[in-house]
Amino acid sequence: MAASYSLTSSIYVNISELEPGRSSFGIKVRVIRCYRQLSSHKADPDGTLELILHDEIGDRIHATIDYGVFKDKKLDIIEGNLYKFMTFMVAHDMSKYRTTTNPFKLRLYNSTSITPFQDNVIGRVFSYQKPTFVAKLSTNRMDFKIANTQGRELGCSLWSEYIDPVLEIFEKDDPRPIIICIQFGKITRIFDEIKVSNTFHVTKVTVNGETGVFKNFLDGYYYLFHNL
Repeated sequence: MAASYSLTSSIYVNISELEPGRSSFGIKVRVIRCYRQLSSHKADPDGTLELILHDEIGDRIHATIDYGVFKDKKLDIIEGNLYKFMTFMVAHDMSKYRTTTNPFKLRLYNSTSITPFQDNVIGRVFSYQKPTFVAKLSTNRMDFKIANTQGRELGCSLWSEYIDPVLEIFEKDDPRPIIICIQFGKITRIFDEIKVSNTFHVTKVTVNGETGVFKNFLDGYYYLFHNL
């Protein structure tokens, strides 16, 4: 994604597309809550691991896995991180105390594949426009363009509360390149043009970060710059 700015077909679906029965599809989600629930039953002393999952559209669903199975899988699930889930059961949520409004919940098993992943769009900001008010949605939008290390361009938009922290950095008098990383953004195709924007309360936006993603991008950027 970060390198090519292209769209590919996927076996992954949105949470809203899940239906009861064993799923042959997968989901890409952010774990927004993760906690262990102990059991009073002697047959199940370890209890369960409870997860609340959030997809790029903004929908949520509750997921449960036996804690013993979770330990056997030797997973490290961290709140706020992104994961791919494959092979699970979708069932009606009959819980007395519901954590989401979704009528369904997921049951995870030993056969369930849980894989961390990065869904980053990263690039150097080379132009931006001042925020404009979109009356139809009663909120502000800021458009800007980024380029990857091959010079390929991508249009981006940020909405609402995502704008101010980013605009403050854009407007600074700093000679260094501005590198922005948009994680779990909403990617759309308008005719032949691909654009990315934030999904409210799901997308994570980082500017000039210090992680390996930024370091790798800058290494590629400076290599391109010095070999023009």
